[in-house]
Amino acid sequence: MKKTVGITVAFMAVSLLAASAVWAGPHGMGKGYGPWGALWNELSKDQQAQIGTLRIEFMKKANAIRSQIGQKRIEMAELANAPKPDEKAIQKKREEIWELQDALVKERRGLSTQIRSLLTPEQKEKLGPMAFMEGGPGCGMRGGKKGAGNYCPMAGSF
Repeated sequence: MKKTVGITVAFMAVSLLAASAVWAGPHGMGKGYGPWGALWNELSKDQQAQIGTLRIEFMKKANAIRSQIGQKRIEMAELANAPKPDEKAIQKKREEIWELQDALVKERRGLSTQIRSLLTPEQKEKLGPMAFMEGGPGCGMRGGKKGAGNYCPMAGSF
């Protein structure tokens, strides 16, 4: 009986390790990881440095805007949880959030334009137009949005 249980446990452990290796998939950037992964390794060190600087500037601006959005959401929740919620004030707070979200999209588009201006015509062609669209393919899981192990020069975060 003990031998059967031991064999079963060992088999389950090996199966679990094999399954996790299969489902883990590749991480990091490199050839085959969407258009940005393939292109990133072909950029000059100067281009990579300039894009890195632009990304850091963008992240600082984006973080400040996201912080403001978070504060507005807290304020809106406080208004909604008041004994007598003021619908006009809640709507005004929604509109303020929407304006900040629009500002964040504008910053992302500005980053895209700045990065594209650093690329050669051949690099732009290789990358294609979709890599610069919001949520477009080519930058890891969820179209370049945040995710474990995903790096996308356009996503605004590691």
